[in-house]
Amino acid sequence: MAEEDFYTLLNVTRTSSITEIKQSYKKLARQYHPDNKDTGNEELFKKLSEAYTVLTDEQKRAYYDRVGHEAFTKGGSASYGSAYQSSEIFDDLQGVFDSFFGPGFGGGGFGRRQSKNRKERGSDIQVVLELDFMEAAFGGTKKAVVNKLTNCAECNGIGADPSVGTKTCTTCQGNGEVRKVTQSFLGVITQVSPCPTCNGRGTVNPVPCKACKGNGQLRTSDELEVKVPKGAEHGSRLVWSGKGNDGKNGGPAGDLYLLLKVKPHPKLKRQGLDIFEELDVTVWQAILGDELESETIHGKQNVTLKAGTQPSTVIKLNSLGIQMDNGKSGNHHIKINVVVPNKKDIPKNLLDSIQQEIGAEDKSGMSAFANFFRRSKPAGE
Repeated sequence: MAEEDFYTLLNVTRTSSITEIKQSYKKLARQYHPDNKDTGNEELFKKLSEAYTVLTDEQKRAYYDRVGHEAFTKGGSASYGSAYQSSEIFDDLQGVFDSFFGPGFGGGGFGRRQSKNRKERGSDIQVVLELDFMEAAFGGTKKAVVNKLTNCAECNGIGADPSVGTKTCTTCQGNGEVRKVTQSFLGVITQVSPCPTCNGRGTVNPVPCKACKGNGQLRTSDELEVKVPKGAEHGSRLVWSGKGNDGKNGGPAGDLYLLLKVKPHPKLKRQGLDIFEELDVTVWQAILGDELESETIHGKQNVTLKAGTQPSTVIKLNSLGIQMDNGKSGNHHIKINVVVPNKKDIPKNLLDSIQQEIGAEDKSGMSAFANFFRRSKPAGE
């Protein structure tokens, strides 16, 4: 199979999609994998793998198309040259092989060995942090209780009794992995998997640690002080690096995700940096106007209701919404709801007076109607 460029190697064209490239590579990889005793070719397989890693990465593919095959593979790129020489590429390709052929495929020269006692990053934790409406608006310090897995101090996370220590696993002879050789249409296939006895560690604990019962970790509770930023929104998350579960074998701890749950306010609602409020007023207040009191997050504010205000009118109080440290601020919006009284709640003599006034001919029109309401406004309104 002559090598001209990566496209030729994979039997695809420059217009082929990534899906087509993956399908072609899968077919060729089966044919030329070193474990295939009939058609295996390790050198060609490495070149196919290099071509695959480049042509399935949009940035690398674009660079390859721009500089050409020779410049790409002979030091023409400080960023992408000789891809198959990178251990990271081998790790990526092993993931591809795991998805194509199953975990552990390719143990005969290409497969990635399980590293015994390898460092393992701790898992992440998510905790719900409840805030009231004002805490979310103004931020501040909040305490959060976090239950997490912490490495056992008694055995340093090993899980073995400190006075006895660990022993070499007899199943894998300390390798941390076991191999299974099978015959298939591809030839001899070696499948590598973590040792089921020691879970890939290469060692076993003859006597478990009494403190952690051999688990190597204990579940502990920790109270943390969390700085909540101004304007924190319901459903948003804060990330605290390294505050998740402890890692194993010296691995880093996971991260802590704080999911913010903001309790609703009995009167106010929020959208972005804006605050919304609804105020009920009587017909008399809407017609004649009045002085109202609004409850903003910054305190009570006097608001003038103009005479003749219509239902659903919105009054805006500038910059009285959420105020951020960067100078941005929202507004406070007041929606006016005009409450119309039921007919049965209005005295009969007042209804008769209204009907007479409406029926009377008056050139002054609405002014006379307004004067009527001033004269007949119920006590306390």
